[in-house]
Amino acid sequence: MYKLLVVDDEKMIRLGIKNGIDWNTLGIEAVYTAASATEALALIEKEHPQIMLTDISMAEMSGLALMEKVRSIYSEEEMRILVLTGYDKFEYARQCLQMRIQDFLLKPVDEQELKENVRKQVEALEEIRIRQEQEQASLRAEGSKRQAEMECFMRDLVHQRLDGRMAESYPEELLTERSKPMEIAILIPEVYMDKGKESDRDFQQLTIKNICMDLIDARRTGITFSDDDGKIVTAVYTSDAERNVTECVEELSEILENECDIKPRIVLGSEVEGLESLFVSYNDACYLLEQERKGFREIVRPSKEQSKEELIHDIYHEFKQTMIANIANGNRVMDIYEKFWQATKSYNLSRVQVQKWCFAIASGIYFACITETGEAVDNRMESLMKALVGADKEETLEMTAMFIRKLVLREEEQQHEIITSAKRYIDENLESELSVARLAEQFYVSPNYFSRLFKRVMNEGCNEYIVKKRIEKSKILLETTTIKAGKIAMMVGYNDTNYFSLAFKKHTGMSPTKYREMLQKK
Repeated sequence: MYKLLVVDDEKMIRLGIKNGIDWNTLGIEAVYTAASATEALALIEKEHPQIMLTDISMAEMSGLALMEKVRSIYSEEEMRILVLTGYDKFEYARQCLQMRIQDFLLKPVDEQELKENVRKQVEALEEIRIRQEQEQASLRAEGSKRQAEMECFMRDLVHQRLDGRMAESYPEELLTERSKPMEIAILIPEVYMDKGKESDRDFQQLTIKNICMDLIDARRTGITFSDDDGKIVTAVYTSDAERNVTECVEELSEILENECDIKPRIVLGSEVEGLESLFVSYNDACYLLEQERKGFREIVRPSKEQSKEELIHDIYHEFKQTMIANIANGNRVMDIYEKFWQATKSYNLSRVQVQKWCFAIASGIYFACITETGEAVDNRMESLMKALVGADKEETLEMTAMFIRKLVLREEEQQHEIITSAKRYIDENLESELSVARLAEQFYVSPNYFSRLFKRVMNEGCNEYIVKKRIEKSKILLETTTIKAGKIAMMVGYNDTNYFSLAFKKHTGMSPTKYREMLQKK
């Protein structure tokens, strides 16, 4: 079903078109009206109609100007435009054709003619949708095949089964990556695997692996695969100038905690030069895994000499990092800051030390905010620095508290608007590639921030919400159509039918086929 927008400054015409035709029979689920081009643009941004019927002669902004703006944003495949006007002028028609409109209708338009034209646009949109679904399905199938080949190669690589076949065995995608320095990271299964049903464990394993691929492979910062024992392994490139391997795996660990309610232990191998030496890093990680199997560290690194700081410095850094890690939860940040305030009193720190640490904490939180939310840089830090100069300890702590409070305690409706928009986007694009990283990019925030915010607002991880919505849609399709389960999997965004079956069984207790059989018996 599609949406239609009618733009005309004559109220009688707008309402006559909206109410005079049974649009549902033409495949139109909603009809919106706008009295001006400005109103139309606002409705387009909010409701995303696929067909627009617009007059040319309007006050403020003409229909031609409106069409020009629309065409700068939406292609013919995204927005079909019909022009309705009382002026039979060749120049109008010529300009409309230049803006790739679909038809040019003269007032007063015959109802049957209008219906026929709208029907043609619906049919064209359906053809476009089917073609895009087929193309997407083809791309997914090809992508799945190539991914399977690459994973097989990586398993053979780390388990040293390639021997002299190394050169000719390289997948095309890895040819340019073979000389990059990299480091192995192994996610330890024993920590995150449930003791429940085997199908639930398989589903969780695939979910974790997909999140890793979306955060590592999709960003071209590494390669994710499973080793012979079924452990999830990532080969992370260490030449990334923006982030080191530890930062990558820390982000991964936090997002897995938000999305899957698990906190896996991650073991890092040594850094090696190129894929040919990757087995060395893998073996190092496996050795560390055996040595640290009964330990409690979340991220296990190769042993290196590390300078030990005094206790108070460790506590300060812990406060700072925890506040930065929780910037999506303003109340949590302020609770931690209150504990930091008390700690400064307990350790009887000097005024200069308090000023130094307060400014450093505020700077860290400010930088994290603008990095993760996409806000513009301003002169707030400079203003805080001037305010702290000459202030005593209590004034310093109070002013810093006010600064942080303004940063992190944003209006709740702003945060809810991001999540409301994200939910709407998910609901309307279930068949597409959906993930925390892609949604965060859509709303110009970091994956960590988006994941934490979604869970705080919705009380469930974003990934779980996506799965739940996909299963809801697949149940409707199983109930109301005869489409095969494999095709339904593609229609709700799963290019791996096994993953779809595991997800469906986890949420309903039975496979898609069994679910349909149960309905038929009833």
